Amino acid sequence: MADQALETEGGYYRFSSNDRIHCRVTGSGRRHILFLHGFAASLHTWDELVPFFPANEYTLHLMDLKGHGHSVEQCRGDYSFLHNAHIVNAYIRSLGVDEVNLVGHSFGGVVGMSAALECPRISRLVLIDTPGFPQKIPRNMRILRIPFIGPLFMALLSPRLVARKGLESVFYRHERITEQHIERYAAGYRGLAAARGLAETIRQMIPDNVEQITGRYADLAIPVLILWGEHDRVVKPWQGRKLRREIAGSRLVTIADCGHNPHEELPEKTFGLIRAFLADNGMP
Repeated sequence: MADQALETEGGYYRFSSNDRIHCRVTGSGRRHILFLHGFAASLHTWDELVPFFPANEYTLHLMDLKGHGHSVEQCRGDYSFLHNAHIVNAYIRSLGVDEVNLVGHSFGGVVGMSAALECPRISRLVLIDTPGFPQKIPRNMRILRIPFIGPLFMALLSPRLVARKGLESVFYRHERITEQHIERYAAGYRGLAAARGLAETIRQMIPDNVEQITGRYADLAIPVLILWGEHDRVVKPWQGRKLRREIAGSRLVTIADCGHNPHEELPEKTFGLIRAFLADNGMP
């Protein structure tokens, strides 16, 4: 498949006839960073983090993964993290640059690892609270796996209620949840198409050959920074420790007073760690 250029009008990247992926590009610096959000989120999950990156130093690429955000209506078929990784790699090739740094949160981190194993243009990788190994799917997500009933049930719920409950599960300190956070997530839960996109993603989240895939983490030969919220209740800290053992030369940093979404809960702290890593592979 020939790589397609980013369509400037509307901000969509056309990967195939079934996949038009919503993207946003900001900044004009020589360092390119691609950000991949987690499950049931969108590119807006990075809204607090993005302003910390100087626009003259960085070009930031924000992507709505398939079945999420504004990539909901455009997509059909394969929603797996492997397919998302193929989309990511094709997008990177279309940029025409030699090196791209990748930052992935949760499900986006799994996509990012898979992409980095295949794409030599990914030069450094930041994994934020990434479930690299199979674990029990949270109860509020399992209902989406029920054909027809799961998506319909979610579509009938109040999007703001779903957003608030979800944020309370990923933030350590609930007082840090703002109206902007709630509305941002609620916007991604409105309508049956959004529910179907999330349902397809959750059904295809764990592939049959998962052990073969996790066995390849040792092949990652680029600098990798693993960030973990100290009080993550969604993806337990053992996942971060195991990733650290499996990926030679990787660094694991625990962020105190924080849950599953450090880039939203403590964005300035998260930015400092990412910038130091991208600058010289060191830590402040």
